[in-house]
Amino acid sequence: MKKLISFLLIMAFVLTFSSICAAQESSLGRGNIAVKVSYISFTEDDDTGVYAGLEGYGEIRPNLYLGAEVGYANSISEADIFVPVELNLKYAIKAAPDFVIGLGAGGSYIYVDQEHTGNDWLFGAQFFMDLNYIIDKFFIGINAKYQLTEHFKDSNIDFNNWRLGGQIGVMF
Repeated sequence: MKKLISFLLIMAFVLTFSSICAAQESSLGRGNIAVKVSYISFTEDDDTGVYAGLEGYGEIRPNLYLGAEVGYANSISEADIFVPVELNLKYAIKAAPDFVIGLGAGGSYIYVDQEHTGNDWLFGAQFFMDLNYIIDKFFIGINAKYQLTEHFKDSNIDFNNWRLGGQIGVMF
C-alpha cells in the first residue's frame, strides 16, 4: 500500500510540474508503436523468463497517450504461458531535447496456462515508466513495469511480476 501511495504522489508531482512546463509539440508524436523485450520476474517464487511485447499509443491530449500492449512469456516454470493484454494511460514529457520520460498505469486481462493446474484469465493492474531517446521519427529506450494480478483460480498463487527491458519504435 505504501508503494501505491508513493507512486501516486510521484505521478501527481510529475503531472503538475510537467503541465506547467509542457512543450507545444507532442513528445512521442500523435501516435507510436514499439516492440519490447524484457526480463520478467514473478515476485511470489522468484521465477524468471523473457517477455516480448508489442505496444501502440495514440495521443488523446497534449503529452497524454492512451494505448494497448500485448505480450508473451513462456518457458517459465510457474507459468508455462503468460499472455497479458493491457490498456494503459501514459503521460510523456521531454526531459531534454532528444529524451522523453513516460509514466503510466493501466488495467490488464492476463491469460495464464500452467501444465499441471490448467489455465485461467486473471485481472491485473500495472504501473510503469520508460525513458526514450528520439532519433527523427524513431525512438529507442528502456522501461520498467510492475504488474499486480489476482489469484490463479481458487488458489493462493498470484502472478505479480516486474519487468525491466528495452523497446524500439516509430512515431507517426
